[in-house]
Amino acid sequence: MSPRTIRGLLSCAALVGLLALAGCGSGTSAPPGLAISGPGLQTSKPPWAPEYQHLAQRLRQIGIPPGGKETFHIHALLHLYVNGLLIPLPANIGLDPAKGIESSMHTHDSSGIIHMEAPHPFRYTLGDFFSVWGVKLGPAQVGALTGLGGNHLHFYLNGSPLSDPAAHVLQRGDSVVIGYGPDSSFPHKPGTVLLTEVEKGEGGLGCSSSKAGHHGKSCLASKPASVPG
Repeated sequence: MSPRTIRGLLSCAALVGLLALAGCGSGTSAPPGLAISGPGLQTSKPPWAPEYQHLAQRLRQIGIPPGGKETFHIHALLHLYVNGLLIPLPANIGLDPAKGIESSMHTHDSSGIIHMEAPHPFRYTLGDFFSVWGVKLGPAQVGALTGLGGNHLHFYLNGSPLSDPAAHVLQRGDSVVIGYGPDSSFPHKPGTVLLTEVEKGEGGLGCSSSKAGHHGKSCLASKPASVPG
């Protein structure tokens, strides 16, 4: 084999290697992490309505505390952007008045505020919330949105990248952002004024967080917003 042929083969091998490395950053690979499961999880494109048909089954599966009188009451905030556009969360995620279901993890409006209230402290996760909502969530999947990085999915927590989002234990005041599209097309740390108001019992919602040695006012005791048709 001539030196020219050998050089040609080496060049081809190097090109294949570069293409393989480029493919590794394409955003199509799924990193390790928790992917939630359960009946009725939606794998369609957003927006997603609350899935009520299998809600009771999923609540039993994830084992979060029942709603009602609470000593533990915190809030977090979730924003979802698709190609730069904010996709509002639906009202009444986890609240199905037709069947009398009141999940201790729920929403009341489209602000993105996640309410967590229970008879005792509990480590609610972002995966629990998507299970209550009825939307598939994994390390590189939200519904039909798949892939990580590039022009695909990006997850942020309080302005910093978040890995393994479904396993994240939500803390009081957390601001979670999920963006699909170029990383520069959405804010990584949007404003949290509404979250601050709800934490203080302001903003007209009528509920507040539990503070040390005190009981918060239950959101479930408030009149719920109308269920979207």
